[in-house]
Order: sequence, then C-alpha cells, then structure tokens
Amino acid sequence: MNLTLVQCARQLLERADKGGAVWAPVRAFLLICSWKYYALVSIRRFLYSHVPGMRKRVDAHVVSVGNITVGGSGKTPLVEVYAKTWLGKGKKVAIVSRGYGRTEELVQEPAKPQTLSPPEGVRVVSYGSGTVYLSAEEAGDEPQMLARRVPEAIVLVSRNRYAACRFAVEKLGVEAIVLDDAFQHLRLHRDEDVVAVDATNPFGNKHMLPRGILREPLTSLRRATQVLITKILPESDVSTSELRTELQSVAPNVPVSTTCYVPTHLSTRADGDTLPLDHLKGRQVVAFCGIADPGFFERTLTHLGAHVVHIRPFPDHYRYTSGDLASIDKYAGEHNSEAIVTTEKDMVRLPDDTSTILPLYAVAVEIAIAE
Repeated sequence: MNLTLVQCARQLLERADKGGAVWAPVRAFLLICSWKYYALVSIRRFLYSHVPGMRKRVDAHVVSVGNITVGGSGKTPLVEVYAKTWLGKGKKVAIVSRGYGRTEELVQEPAKPQTLSPPEGVRVVSYGSGTVYLSAEEAGDEPQMLARRVPEAIVLVSRNRYAACRFAVEKLGVEAIVLDDAFQHLRLHRDEDVVAVDATNPFGNKHMLPRGILREPLTSLRRATQVLITKILPESDVSTSELRTELQSVAPNVPVSTTCYVPTHLSTRADGDTLPLDHLKGRQVVAFCGIADPGFFERTLTHLGAHVVHIRPFPDHYRYTSGDLASIDKYAGEHNSEAIVTTEKDMVRLPDDTSTILPLYAVAVEIAIAE
C-alpha cells in the first residue's frame, strides 16, 4: 500500500510510543531533536515580536487560516468560507498561498496591462474574472481549486507572501486578503488569526517535531483570534467536549467554534456535470486520494452510503499519471466496482488525457461554522 509521508511519520511515532525499551533510543533521539526545534521556533517568535521592522503590514484586512500540526486539518475549505464572507460584504478579495507542490516552470500568461504585471516570484492564478490562468501543476492544487471555487476572488501564489499582498493591494485594489496556511508566517501582520484543529487527532502525542506532529507548542494558540474544530461530518458521533476543555485551558481568551464538513454534490471530469450525492448510495466504489488524511475521505464516502471496496492513498499533493489512473481503473473493474471516486483537490491534479472505463467522480464539500 502506498502510504503518504505524513502517514508513515505518524506510524513511526506510534510505534516509538508503544515500542517499549527497544525503541527507547529512538524516542530519546527524537525528543532531543524536538527540544532543538522548540528552541529555534521560540527564537524566531521572539525576534518577530520584539525586533522593529521584521513584521510588515499592508493596507487591507488580513485573515490568516492555518494550524499548529503537520498534516491536513481542513484549512482549504475554511479559506473558501472566509473569502466568500468578505466578498459578501462587497469587498475586493485576494487569496494568497505559498502554492505548495507547484513546479518552478511557468507557462506564459495571457497579456495584461503593464501596471498589472506581478513582481518577480508572484504568480497570478486568477484575477477574479472567472478565468484561471495556471494549471494545478503551475499554481499548486489548492490555489487552482480555490480559483475555480471562488471565481470572484483574485488568487496569487508566492513564497514571498508579503510581496504578493503588496501587489494585490497596490496594483489590484484588494481590500481583504485571506492567507492560506499562514499561522507560522510571522512576517506579515494579520487582523485575524484562525487556527484549524482536527477533532479526530488534534495534537498527536503533544510533542513538537520530529518527536510529534506539533509545528509549535500548544501555548501558541494564545495568539490566535479564533480556533475552529474541524473534520466533523453531519450527524457525526465525534465528541468535542474534552477538546474544547483542553483548548480553553491552554488559550482561555480565544473563542472556540465547531465546523461541519458538508458534502454537496459529485462532479465529473469529462463534461463538468454534477450529480446528487445519493448517486453513490449503495454502490461499490474504489477511491483514491493524495491528501494528508485519506482516512477522513474514506469516512466521508461511507457516510454518503458508498461501499468502499478499496482506497488507495498517494503522497500529499501527488501528481498523477495516466498509468496511475489506468491501474486504479483496472483494479476497480476486477473487483466489481461501479465507480471511481476522489476529492476535488485530486481531480485538478489529474493529467489532461485522463480516461477511465468506469465513471470517475469527485466529492465536492463545503464547510459550515457553528457555535
């Protein structure tokens, strides 16, 4: 089975935690590395908090959506929610992302007025007109998907997010910016710091990398303006009471809300048509995905009434080949499956010549924020 990097790391940590004396040297080594990592993170936070000029501002309302663990915590749907919220207020909105997993090569964009030429290192995925200029390979799968899901928003990718934000404000007249995966991006001042916490595995073993999955100590949650508990499906029996209590003890002044993942429809690759979710009910399907938490996608399909014959995980942000799809299609046919199902983020990473004998669907989801 093809496990993602995050899955492999988590399995290693679980084995180290449960492995007894034989694994003691591994645990000790990882713990020492964690202490060093903690020291570096602390020094970096101190510098950005106390050295004048290190933190930059732009003349727009900036919302950061991020997390404090490695792996998927459901940030991308939240970015969509906040972008649509500010669009609903009549503001011109930009989504700015690092564009993880994109290639360095870039196909020439259509000609734009010279005043709109982005600075070096900033790529324009969409100018908010509904046209998406870059492929998922050039932009990263999440920015490309967001450009399609929120066509009214400008979508930019850059390692230098401050430069991208300045371009958005000064050249494109943006009034509100939503930063994707930016809780650790301390260079840019933000007005809201939203942190997503996975209800099914919030903090792992509560150690920092590489002994655990924490990017920062739990006390970092105190600088958040809101914590959102994610990875909860409608009618789920997942209890959040203990997690809420822990969050309130760590960051008592930060409001905590619960979110719910709401699957909305199925989309097809061939013609862009949509189908109702009950199209999967009672059907045998083979699923595949290149996301940090394939188990959550499998639970989503089961919640929709599908019988998941097999789910094939790929590395996070994996670039599929025609051979990958041919192999999955063959396996599904041999095991009497009626369809192949993936996520929206994976659908945009399929090659243009993708063709399968069985129907291929992507599950579209939205996220609702409750109290």
